[in-house]
Amino acid sequence: MLRDFIWDDSKKNQNRKSLYQLIHREGPISKSNVLKSFSVPQTTLTRMVAEFEGNGWIRSGGFGQPSGGRPPVLYKVREDAGYFIGIEIARVVQVLLLDLEFNILNRKKFSVTVEHTPEITIPFIINMMKQLIQTHQISVSDIIGIGIGAIGPLDRNNGRMINPESFIASGWDNVPIVNEIKKEFPVPILINNGANTAALAEYQAQLFSSENLLYCISGYGIRCGFIQAGISLNSRQGDASSYGHIIVEPGGRLCSCGKKGCLNAYSSFGAMFAQIKREVPSMELTSSGQLVEALNQNVHIVEKVVQESAYYYGLAVANMINLLHPDVVLLEGKLIKESEAYMNDVISIATEHVYSNRRRDITIRKGQLGRDAVAVGAAVEVFHSFFKR
Repeated sequence: MLRDFIWDDSKKNQNRKSLYQLIHREGPISKSNVLKSFSVPQTTLTRMVAEFEGNGWIRSGGFGQPSGGRPPVLYKVREDAGYFIGIEIARVVQVLLLDLEFNILNRKKFSVTVEHTPEITIPFIINMMKQLIQTHQISVSDIIGIGIGAIGPLDRNNGRMINPESFIASGWDNVPIVNEIKKEFPVPILINNGANTAALAEYQAQLFSSENLLYCISGYGIRCGFIQAGISLNSRQGDASSYGHIIVEPGGRLCSCGKKGCLNAYSSFGAMFAQIKREVPSMELTSSGQLVEALNQNVHIVEKVVQESAYYYGLAVANMINLLHPDVVLLEGKLIKESEAYMNDVISIATEHVYSNRRRDITIRKGQLGRDAVAVGAAVEVFHSFFKR
């Protein structure tokens, strides 16, 4: 079984796992190209490839260009040899079933309400996972690992959510969510902040290899993840929400953290709702959908507040660029997705305030994967964890 092979961290299995990882990353790939970066005798490689193919872990992915003789066979992983589950826990909880190439086979999701305490939500997530594997006629033994991308802060080492910021439901203080899920799914489970897992998913999907990537999610809070030359720079507590507390207006509006002038106090949905209410007391927006609808209807006060939000968000992105030196910045969030004007304003302000020597070297754009990035990246992180020495 593939998962037994991937789970095996013994020294004698490391060479075989390195070969599998290479085929997974580079496939379809010929044996001659494998030998360029995998230092084993050709006879050994042929034997290992035959073993992998016989076990149903890899398969032919077509033929390459011939160089004077027969065209070489190209090998790739068997995408149905095992499966991953990726979970996003935010204002929307999403559970994805993915194959070994991280293609989404199926999904289930629901919006979190004030009633979604851990006692209700965790069994609900477990039930959705069971429904997904039953629908696809697979079993728990086919699941190689489970990744969770959640709102921080987190105790990643102990698999706990610690009073997640901007979470609508109560009771989520020091919740051992990994252990609770492992009771029903006894497989390796990793938890990380959703911004970090989303950055990892985009990094892989866009075939980056040595670039520095800053990934920013804006919504009810602002969360960011950063990958430097392929390595995710995670905070120990998994608190990617701290980016939302960058000071953009010293002495400005009071933030939920108790300080004044934080980015969250200007560019989060809650901050925008509150500012609209202050300026027009009769107008009370309570959801991001209502905000987007009013924006599309050209409601003046909403346009003004959203434009102000874009200004401060752009300032914060510029500060992050000046500090972290990313090659690419990817933006995600409902307003980024729904409003081209908002996204363009954020990019324009950020570009204007970036250190002048960096302007021509930086790319700022939307991510490719949208909302799916968080859960997909959580599964990608689990997969990568099996190959760390």
